[in-house]
Amino acid sequence: MPRLPYLLAPLLVVGASTTGVVLAPSAAAGPPVASSGPADATINDLKAQGYNVQINWVNGFDTKPLSECWVTGVNNPGNTPPSAGTFTTVYVDVACPNGDDDGFGITGGIG
Repeated sequence: MPRLPYLLAPLLVVGASTTGVVLAPSAAAGPPVASSGPADATINDLKAQGYNVQINWVNGFDTKPLSECWVTGVNNPGNTPPSAGTFTTVYVDVACPNGDDDGFGITGGIG
């Protein structure tokens, strides 16, 4: 009896559960925030809207300036906009380069 179906079953379960996580909607912090620019612009925009911003460092070095980093997500657990007399915290997922060149350059040589 071929073992292939027994080996594929766990992969199908993992694939199905991963798809559900990827397709699940995330809570937005007020109006959509453009994350195509540097992270500092997004963070400053959220602060200007009245949010308390907490940063989740998800990749790279947190010693890099936020102007060199980018936003990968904005999470508002209560899904509430800021209003007078309230303290609404949003969590901004920030990724930064892993080094000075982020590993994209080719260095060294042969010989």
